Amino acid sequence: MMLTNLIFIVTSVLLNALAQILLKAGMKNFGNIDLKNNITQTVLSISLNPYIISGFISYGISIILWLWVLSKVDVSLAYPFQALGYIIVTILAWLVFQENINLIRIIALIFITLGLIILAFSSRVN
Repeated sequence: MMLTNLIFIVTSVLLNALAQILLKAGMKNFGNIDLKNNITQTVLSISLNPYIISGFISYGISIILWLWVLSKVDVSLAYPFQALGYIIVTILAWLVFQENINLIRIIALIFITLGLIILAFSSRVN
């Protein structure tokens, strides 16, 4: 795999992970959403939240980069790199929101990382 393609893949995944964190940060302001009471006000408040807006922008840029990736790289090679998002989001959730990461999650993230490393090197074999 060319370095440029890998950079675009990782950037797309990073932006996608950032979007998750931004959306979570935005939704922390709302607690449990009750759509029975004043749904219009709830939707408007969520839509105007700067974290939510930033999350959507991150998603948008991520999708544009991902389309570029799909035009250059076999989807069977590129798509599994989306699993990198699991690792990044878990680490960011721990850092930003102080979410617990237990031993089982750490082991699972290690397996995902090893799988991605093997996948990245598999493109050199062909």
